[in-house]
Amino acid sequence: MLKQITEWKSVRKFASQPVEEEKILDVMNAGRRAPSWKNIQPWRFITVTGESDKAKLAEGFSMGVLIKKAPAVIMCVGNLAAWERTHQRDRLRELMSNSGVAMSNEDIDKTFLNNQIAQALANTSSSLMARTFENMGIAYGFMILEAMNQGLGACIVGEIDNELSGVDSSKYGEIKAHFNLDATEIITAAIIIGYPAKDLPVSPRKSEDDICQIWR
Repeated sequence: MLKQITEWKSVRKFASQPVEEEKILDVMNAGRRAPSWKNIQPWRFITVTGESDKAKLAEGFSMGVLIKKAPAVIMCVGNLAAWERTHQRDRLRELMSNSGVAMSNEDIDKTFLNNQIAQALANTSSSLMARTFENMGIAYGFMILEAMNQGLGACIVGEIDNELSGVDSSKYGEIKAHFNLDATEIITAAIIIGYPAKDLPVSPRKSEDDICQIWR
């Protein structure tokens, strides 16, 4: 897998060939299977291929032209309601049950949800937003690698006017309404996918010495 990761490149120009629906589903399922904090899975992935829908979504992005020109766009939606305690308990119970461990609500709270750090992170909107974006970022990585595995190119487009930036909340509200998103949902990024128009060089990265350390 490191070979494929090393060969990764962001693709922003695509051939006119449409992307097969089964390949799009495989890419979204890669995001669905990504790891998430305490099995929360605070996400939805919505593929947009229609010209008018892409144009509407593009209105919220600084690089909206990339979205309008892409054959397919996966809108990545974080769900802040996923951090509600009841939902957390349900996902943790499901996770533990999958390992053959049955836990009561009281045991789940004591083990996972009542510790000081967990409670502190659950008490502010900024921490919930940060945790959601962290989880979404993991899903992006899974999806772009599966796109590469499918012979597709992809690029994460993340500079969006959403709840974090608040540049034009009315326009953003129109975009959310267009896609039937509720107040607990936030558009965190879009992943553009398609067949690359041309071969591209591998993206440059800082040196291993600058980034990687092993303490012994």
